[in-house]
Amino acid sequence: MGQTVRVLFGGVEGTLTLPSLPEWGEHEKDPLHKPLLGPAAARTWKRGETPIYWGSPTSYPTGTATVDLALLEFSSEPENYDNAAQKIYETFGPWLKLFEDYVKLLTKQRTSNTISGGDGLGHLELLFDDGSRLKHISRRTPTTISIEMSSKDESLHLEQFSEAAQTASKGLLPRLHYRMLLEAYTARRNEDYRKAIIEAATALEACLTVRILEEFNAQGISFGEKLLQKFRMLGGRFELIRLLDISLPEKDYSTLIVNPRNDVIHRASFPDKKLANKIIAEVEELLNLFSPQLYENV
Repeated sequence: MGQTVRVLFGGVEGTLTLPSLPEWGEHEKDPLHKPLLGPAAARTWKRGETPIYWGSPTSYPTGTATVDLALLEFSSEPENYDNAAQKIYETFGPWLKLFEDYVKLLTKQRTSNTISGGDGLGHLELLFDDGSRLKHISRRTPTTISIEMSSKDESLHLEQFSEAAQTASKGLLPRLHYRMLLEAYTARRNEDYRKAIIEAATALEACLTVRILEEFNAQGISFGEKLLQKFRMLGGRFELIRLLDISLPEKDYSTLIVNPRNDVIHRASFPDKKLANKIIAEVEELLNLFSPQLYENV
């Protein structure tokens, strides 16, 4: 918290600063109800009479937090400030989209729907008219709401914050297979586990194809296109990876990924969240192995 990284919007250089943790005492009685402190340059800012709300801590004393606002600062000569402002306005939207994509890829934040149950998309309340007024009808069965807590650290650390901000500032798109993985994340958050599995498996197939092409070049194989035609689809790509003696983890990927993916496509099966999570986790591991660089080369 409180870190600053450099950013670039349409050629205009600036900085992005996160808010800081509250000034906690040694024995805080209610630490999580203290809001985050704005960056030094904006700490006293208000909207009307209300101090700006930057976010809130989510743990004490470790100091993780949910950030609602951050501060962008730019320097410009007075005669150029309007041109600079228009460039920032024009490029901020695409920058923010890329920044959020890289945060998801680096931390896995907001890649799954962690709350389920309740009344669905809306809150339902039933009333009846007894002739004199409306009365509430209580629900007899309890409403169950499930909240999933990840055992992995999904906090945005400084090096990840810097990488996401700088890569977005350069306008570098995620590689094709990572863009497909982002689609899988979106489908999973929307509870469309069938689409999540298809997108994740397609991302893996694209990644394996890139790795195979690299190996063709390294080994001087001139008939690579024929091999790709022979070993088609995801199962074929795995077989070709092994024939080329490319190292793979000792796992049964037919059972873990290929067969479930085929069932979803060819048998119109509708998988559950557990299976989608399992397949996405396996795909994440292989993409990290074969394609640690998240972004396209310039």
